[in-house]
Amino acid sequence: MQVETIAGTNVLHERNHSQIINIQIWTDIGSSNEQKEEYGVAHFLEHMLFKGTEKRSSKRINLDSDLMGAKLNAWTWHDHTNYHINVMKENAEKGFELLSDIYLNSIFPEDEMEKERSVILSEMRRNDDDPSSFLADRALDHFCQNGLAHRVIGTEDSIKALTRSRLMEFKKSHYGTDHILISFTGDISFAKAARLVEKYFHHVSCPKSPHPFQPSLYRSGNLTLKKGDIQESQYLLLYPALPHLHPQAAIQGIMSMVLGGNASSLLFERVREELGLCYGIASRIYRFKGFNYLDVETSCAKDDLEHIHQEITSIIEKIKTQKITEERVQMIKASMLSNLYMGIESSSGLNHFLAMAYMKGERDNILQKRITEIKSATAERIRKIAEETFNTEPLRAQLIPLASE
Repeated sequence: MQVETIAGTNVLHERNHSQIINIQIWTDIGSSNEQKEEYGVAHFLEHMLFKGTEKRSSKRINLDSDLMGAKLNAWTWHDHTNYHINVMKENAEKGFELLSDIYLNSIFPEDEMEKERSVILSEMRRNDDDPSSFLADRALDHFCQNGLAHRVIGTEDSIKALTRSRLMEFKKSHYGTDHILISFTGDISFAKAARLVEKYFHHVSCPKSPHPFQPSLYRSGNLTLKKGDIQESQYLLLYPALPHLHPQAAIQGIMSMVLGGNASSLLFERVREELGLCYGIASRIYRFKGFNYLDVETSCAKDDLEHIHQEITSIIEKIKTQKITEERVQMIKASMLSNLYMGIESSSGLNHFLAMAYMKGERDNILQKRITEIKSATAERIRKIAEETFNTEPLRAQLIPLASE
């Protein structure tokens, strides 16, 4: 992996033998940088960058992408926004020019903004129709006390109130070179990637974020929500987790995999396979600027909620106090290494892995470091980090059918 500053912007490059070039423009800004009255502006802005530039209409953007056989898209998350394109090797320059154009030269047409406002409200309703998303959005916002984990999409009221000038000001204030990483993977040389950046991407200045935020404190206890038109109840258990660069963050991730990362995990074996209480159950760790958490998520019949909770807490107590078998240690290492190698097989997967780690503060030997961390896991290290992770009271959140008492 090579990273250099080109035209005032950090550029990451990793060459592989794929004929598909993946190019990503990362911005170190997301929904956590928003003020309450503008919730959803980062996500709305991401949508609007595809709605017309000084030389392209929204229709022309899509057509130019499709004429290359490219895949052009974006996403917004709590602490970053990503714009990316997959394109054939021979179209790398055209692909980067298109991606740079929408990032640098979008004009936010008023008529397109009103249409996109309706699209985002539709997306919000769709998310709320999914019980898992409905609970997760609200539970996470409740769990983090300082508002950093509010819904990325915003609220109905905030989306209806956002103006073109507010979007333009957010972009001007936050989308500066200090917040940007451009990353290239595929069969492309660093020299060519650098030439493309010099040709199509210029330095973007902006003030530092005027609203720096402090790391969140976390709530524990219970949160019960009700929703109509559902039959299955949702269950979510949240614990604070370590930040990305903490020396023990990697072993904590491995421990979470042991707990609920695959079909041979402790939770899945017991709750799904032995007891048949749910279709699926998993534990995961998420790490963002200002807040980090481990969750255990499942769904079940309302009458089984207490039984599932008892089983989950019993398994958590077991992983805290008893070392797992050596066979399970070897199994989890093989599973995680396999997942890692499969994930970076494509140009897009490799780019996401390296650039995300870089955005979170990693610098040297990122891939080899991850491999070493997995291979060095032991049963006692897994037990010890479980004991440290689960030494606080969690937030138990659940969503039950509205008609339930």
